[in-house]
Amino acid sequence: MKKIPGTLFQLRIKSTKENKFNLNVWYRDQLVYEKTSLVKESITNEIQFFFEGRNLSIPRNRIDWIVKEELSNVSSAGDETFIESTVSNLIGEFQKKPPEEIKKIILIGLSNAGKTCIYERVFEGKKPWELLNSAATKGITYKEYKVGSISKPMIWDLGGQQQYLDEYHGVLRNNIFKKASTLLYVLDVTDSDRYENARSEFEWSANQILSYNPSAKINVFFHKIDLIHNEGEVVAYLKKLLSQNISHKITFHSTSIHGQSLFAAWSEIIREISPKTTFINSILYSLKNYEGVKDVVLLEKATGLACGSTFEISDEDVAVGMLSLLMITINKVTREMKLQNFKEFKLMTDSNYILINNVTKDLLLIIILTNIDLSNDIILEIEAIGKEVSKQIRNLWVE
Repeated sequence: MKKIPGTLFQLRIKSTKENKFNLNVWYRDQLVYEKTSLVKESITNEIQFFFEGRNLSIPRNRIDWIVKEELSNVSSAGDETFIESTVSNLIGEFQKKPPEEIKKIILIGLSNAGKTCIYERVFEGKKPWELLNSAATKGITYKEYKVGSISKPMIWDLGGQQQYLDEYHGVLRNNIFKKASTLLYVLDVTDSDRYENARSEFEWSANQILSYNPSAKINVFFHKIDLIHNEGEVVAYLKKLLSQNISHKITFHSTSIHGQSLFAAWSEIIREISPKTTFINSILYSLKNYEGVKDVVLLEKATGLACGSTFEISDEDVAVGMLSLLMITINKVTREMKLQNFKEFKLMTDSNYILINNVTKDLLLIIILTNIDLSNDIILEIEAIGKEVSKQIRNLWVE
């Protein structure tokens, strides 16, 4: 798969048995365009038409070069199955990645923003009432967590009291931001008197991490969102305030220690920093494109984080939260009935059909079907594909 310089698009070209070519274009981790049975001479035109249709101007000589590079590594599709043509190729791409990836997360914000409570809620499993008397962070604490085998993020939790902020701006700056991949800035939405201070500190933090790592991910948590009534107005104002002097992409999350919003936000961040999830999500989207499949999610059992998901971001917190609750209930029932851990589980409702496969001791693959006029043959075929995908993910997951 070849990245197109200056864009977030990638393309893959594969030859067919008829000496023609299949073209796939990906945006981030999602397949957005597919053209089959192309002759070699028409590939560049097809790619150019694709970009022109999206009002993107890519020089033709650049496209020619990319096509030439991709064709030099092209392989025959033969009679590949659905799994062979999607999952296996993605695993091959993953194996080309360097073994070590930067996974250092800087967690910063003003005092009393709720930074420590955020990661204790997600990674240490503490309940909201257990976080009421959490002590303020003094200086910098370092904690490494393991999310299955997907990632081992090193979280640098920076105390937000002014005496510590002054130190971060001084001699500690290099040690803090060097080799960091993600900035997670936490803003207390109830503390309107310090919005301007929060903006100033955020801009400084963002500029620092980008100076060390221009491709760093910038995330902002609008925290304690459950404590305000005019959420829409406040969030719109804060987005504008924080974005005014930062040209880099900022991902905003509205969070609370209550409900599932934190888990959805952390799920997205973990997927950003792990090289595995790029390929996991590609696998899940390929499965979603299969007839009868509505959505797919790969759930980490211990934390409830979605290690991969095809849900829209706006729906993910509710959907993943409900699925996590479902899994807790199933595990409780099997435990109380002294049953062994299930290998697969099926649940049918009036509008959906849910297939759950036990991938590893850490992971569950959940496939939600449309359940609209699906024949038994199609359901059986999806079940078989789900098992094969589970096997492929298991092979990828084991380190």
